[in-house]
Amino acid sequence: MNRILEAPVMINLEITEACNLTCRHCYNFWRQDDGPKPVGLTEERISTLIDMMVEAKVFHVVLSGGEPFANYKILKYALGRLTAEGISTSVNSNLMPITAAKIRELKALGLDHVLTSLNSAKAEVNDYMVNREGALQEIIKGIKTTIAEGVRVSVNMIISDANRDDIYETARLCAELGVQKLFATRLVPSIRDLVFSETDRKLGQEAALAALDEMVRARDDFGLAIGTLISYPLCLLGDLEKYKDFVGRGCPAQRGNRMVINATGATHACTHEEASYGDVFEIGIKQAFRKMAAWHNGTYLFEDCKQCRYVNVCNSGCASASQAYFADRKAKDPLFKGFEAITTDFKLEIPPEVAAAVTGGENFVVPPSIRFREENGFYSLNVRWANTFSVYHEVGRFLIDQQKQGTAFNVSQMVGEDPRQNLVNLVYKEAVVPEKAQLKALFAGGVKLGCSIDPDDLVAAGEGS
Repeated sequence: MNRILEAPVMINLEITEACNLTCRHCYNFWRQDDGPKPVGLTEERISTLIDMMVEAKVFHVVLSGGEPFANYKILKYALGRLTAEGISTSVNSNLMPITAAKIRELKALGLDHVLTSLNSAKAEVNDYMVNREGALQEIIKGIKTTIAEGVRVSVNMIISDANRDDIYETARLCAELGVQKLFATRLVPSIRDLVFSETDRKLGQEAALAALDEMVRARDDFGLAIGTLISYPLCLLGDLEKYKDFVGRGCPAQRGNRMVINATGATHACTHEEASYGDVFEIGIKQAFRKMAAWHNGTYLFEDCKQCRYVNVCNSGCASASQAYFADRKAKDPLFKGFEAITTDFKLEIPPEVAAAVTGGENFVVPPSIRFREENGFYSLNVRWANTFSVYHEVGRFLIDQQKQGTAFNVSQMVGEDPRQNLVNLVYKEAVVPEKAQLKALFAGGVKLGCSIDPDDLVAAGEGS
């Protein structure tokens, strides 16, 4: 399937450049205190942007910065307006400037999830990484306040030599705080950080795998959901069953489903990218997105990855890491081992009762929350938040009709070249749910791993159910 999108399905929108921290690892670390005054979006400009997003049928927007609470008036306006337009949202914040009153106010406008950063349970390590004494206790207070107000919190832990030994205890702290999910995201140095290889702002293959081992141990011991925001090459993982929580992230920029918009209006395919594809206020979302074609058409795939059966799942790992380490986006990911290092394949995890229900002709329905966008020859189907995948045009039209009519269907009515596999894929992504209550209960905790996985990619790799 040709899955080149007409527009992004998800946008990371920086509403301000201002931040209360100067993290050593930040990809925007060159924004010095003595530089120009940080830029922040105005209500007029963000209103224009949201009009563009509605026209482009963007599904999800991450409101970030800088620190978005530094531009609180605009954060509040953007959240309310996006919710009213049916665009789902989340907020990236270090949670240090928040108050219970502000969280309550934002929750009333649609906020239900915040991604925050907590890099170590050890104050001396966390505070060193963010360049602020006392930061750990402030972050912990912010997490507690946010969760107490009924808003979900996930934690992003940037992994490098500085904190790679602190993962298990940091996971323990997150579990105790009631954090929903912990991401172990490897540090990708800024292209301006020319001396990172001589510092603790790096992470080698052995250390990266040891870090993921600690994450798996923490998941099993604490019952904490885990993942990553920046992909690890699947050939580094090797055993894709053991490390299944880290499969499927891929490279959002190379998957061609994301755009980054700075507070200045500059557009990027990747948050770590410094070069802009144009001012969004001058050329619009769709034109800027088209200028990112090299990210979307395989130009930046590492040559040795192109024959790998998982290339559409992994996308060669992280092109920005390749740029940082080797000054070339098309170079190998620094954690690359080679596709022959993949020893155990990833499996779609469908409860046996649900698989039997598909084969046995049980009825399924399309929830009203499922969103669709017609592309060139196929549909983008959004389950929730940024969880979007593609379906063939015939399948998309069928699902839209079923949703509009509120009717149930079974495998004998399913369309496409392989109706059973199509229905299994939809069940895996929770794009359809069983009509029977006892079967529907199996979905309460989710049946899938890897919200970015497109089941068609796994079927192509030989992992059909």
